[in-house]
Amino acid sequence: MSKGYGGFAHPGVISMVEDKLYLSDVRDTEAFNLVAKRTIHEVAHQWWGHILTPKIVEGGSLFTEGFAKYTEAVVMEKIYGKRAVYQLSQTANRRYFSGRASASLAEPPLYLVDEEGYLAYGKNYTVMLALRDLIGEDKVNQVLKTLVTNHRDDAHLSVHSLEFLNAIYNISPQEHHKLIDDWFKKVITYDLSIEDSVYKALENGTFEVTVKLKAKRFESLYSGEIKQISINEPITIGLFLKHPNAITKADTILYLKPHQINKETMTFKIIVDKLPKYISIDPFGTRSDENFVDNLLNPE
Repeated sequence: MSKGYGGFAHPGVISMVEDKLYLSDVRDTEAFNLVAKRTIHEVAHQWWGHILTPKIVEGGSLFTEGFAKYTEAVVMEKIYGKRAVYQLSQTANRRYFSGRASASLAEPPLYLVDEEGYLAYGKNYTVMLALRDLIGEDKVNQVLKTLVTNHRDDAHLSVHSLEFLNAIYNISPQEHHKLIDDWFKKVITYDLSIEDSVYKALENGTFEVTVKLKAKRFESLYSGEIKQISINEPITIGLFLKHPNAITKADTILYLKPHQINKETMTFKIIVDKLPKYISIDPFGTRSDENFVDNLLNPE
């Protein structure tokens, strides 16, 4: 197998490149476990690509690489904590924007992705995480299970991206459908940032942290034009005792909740038990944002 690959999934068997599996040193438990990540991804293809095989049409990579990347994130989080999601999200986001910058053709929306690697392995991951945050992991799992059940014994390839979206619409509130359409049927990017924060000690021993943020949303048109559009969606704000890339346990998360972001500049007051060392908007990378650095503020 070419060294350009980490692995390859055959029906019932996975192949892994020797120097990226057996010869990898995974004794450092603080380091990101690439062996686990690659193994999870290739095992996931037993479902996403083999048991559930999409029609050979535009949008097929959502079922193969998109669902495998999503599975990779969910399983890695359960084993290694939030830090794994942060690191995976950073990689996916970089891959998306670097590929986007060098693409020779106009970027298609995700439901029409063909073989564009920067979308298949990059933005697919980001949007699937955003979908999980929006409707909940149980509902995403319900849809994936339904698709497998409905198509695992098909004699011919039949599942396509519109069926997936219709299944999502059927189990999600009507008010989320426009945002889901934006993510899958348009080319949407973001520019999110934490601008400032101040805190005030309260008499009961807690702290009131005032967070000022900026949030912009953009749509890329087929013509190449990029225009700023309105924003009105829930995005997570987090306050932490550790950097998000080091979080393994919940006790370092002081606050992690979605807030409805509907203006370019907004201010929120948040009560926490301890002073945070890091404040972030979208800390675990559920939005495609080219400058992820300013999403995080160290108030010290």
